[in-house]
Amino acid sequence: MDNGLMSVLLITFGAGAGGTLLGGVLGVLFKKPSSKYIGLMLGFSAGIMLGVSLFELMPEAYEYGGLTAAMVGFVIGGLFVFGLDFIAEKYRRTKESAKPIKGSVENKDFKKLFKTGLIIFFTVMLHTFPEGVAIGAGEHLGMGVVLALVLMVHNIPEGLAFALPLRASGVKVWKVLGVSFLAGVPMVFGGIIGYLLGMNDLLIAYALSFAAGAMIYVVFGEMLATAYEYCQNHKLLTLISMLGTVIIILFASII
Repeated sequence: MDNGLMSVLLITFGAGAGGTLLGGVLGVLFKKPSSKYIGLMLGFSAGIMLGVSLFELMPEAYEYGGLTAAMVGFVIGGLFVFGLDFIAEKYRRTKESAKPIKGSVENKDFKKLFKTGLIIFFTVMLHTFPEGVAIGAGEHLGMGVVLALVLMVHNIPEGLAFALPLRASGVKVWKVLGVSFLAGVPMVFGGIIGYLLGMNDLLIAYALSFAAGAMIYVVFGEMLATAYEYCQNHKLLTLISMLGTVIIILFASII
């Protein structure tokens, strides 16, 4: 096997599955998370995802493919997750047998948390694929490892974002860790495609903007809405969300 391709496989596996799994581990540490804690962590993760979308993915998409590619990919990404949201809502209504963790959150709320976690999970899976494309393409320029390290750090709070509500809704620990691992696997396939196709600017632009649109929909359609519902201290929650975005802005400026 090509040494370059082997390198892409290893670093995408570590950055993708490794990053989201670490986030999943953090998400299951608390057996009985309070409503306030769930809200604050969702708000912080939403800030992280908002920062990644607006200050990293979209500027890079514009740089690689121009305004048209960036906007079209963004809209398609948002509409795609809208469809997932619709399907997940139907699935949630059939989830009658699931049992919430006693003492965690109100029993009537666990289905909503399950749906929120499920939507975030699918969106993170979508997000890790174009990240892999960027790593695979960047490997030709010797940037694969650097990109992988940056994206691994991003994937940790994203893994936490869906692991926390899934665990609070009653999903068993081993299942939460399993889906946390699975969420990062698409990065490996993206890495293979990116490496084989090389620096295809238009492909990268569409992939990045698609991921940004998907994440923005989830941030405003699921994460923040649920966070404000669970944390009654809305001012603190807003500040925590802003902190997540500021961290990404600073991180992007350094890298």
